[in-house]
Amino acid sequence: MYNYSGNALTSVQQKTAAAALGQSFSQDPFMTYLLPNAATRVQQLTKLFLPLIRCSLRYGGVEIAPEGGGALLWISGEYFPFRLSQIAQSSLRWIPFLLGLSAYRRLQVHEKAFEHALQEKAPASFAYLWVVGVHPHHAGRGLGKQMIQSALDSMQHHGHSTCVLRTENPQNVGLYEHLGFQQIHTDTPPDSKLQYWLLSKELV
Repeated sequence: MYNYSGNALTSVQQKTAAAALGQSFSQDPFMTYLLPNAATRVQQLTKLFLPLIRCSLRYGGVEIAPEGGGALLWISGEYFPFRLSQIAQSSLRWIPFLLGLSAYRRLQVHEKAFEHALQEKAPASFAYLWVVGVHPHHAGRGLGKQMIQSALDSMQHHGHSTCVLRTENPQNVGLYEHLGFQQIHTDTPPDSKLQYWLLSKELV
């Protein structure tokens, strides 16, 4: 795995990582809720993940699997959830334009409920595992597990005591528990009607 922060990723590497994540999340429950049109979802997701990658380089770190196999994005808990000033100063400010108004409203509805729970449940000095995905052509090689372990090591190196993540995919819950994560909260926001799970793992 390759670990990056700051301005270490080239534009080509960022686009390759975004393309891998776009393919990885094409059938994800949260992304299908956010972007119902399956015909354009991968293209939209690829565009969406670019500002997320750039934001992670600035406020956390990025793990890249070889040969465009996948990517992982994490954010230091001191910055997450993002404040309006951070959004305005980062590439996140383009997300409403990339998604369109309807999708951005769906995003806000679901994120609001989640961020409230995160602020209540997350321990001090946490890092947030924002996104992890493996390109379907590289599935079954253990890349996701390798990226997660590399990210956990990086989080600990940066002084974080706990890793927190969220998933809307029930199939992922058992996979994360197998890696040592524990459920700390679950909810189905009434406005999105989409269940999510919040899990954490101490970094020792």
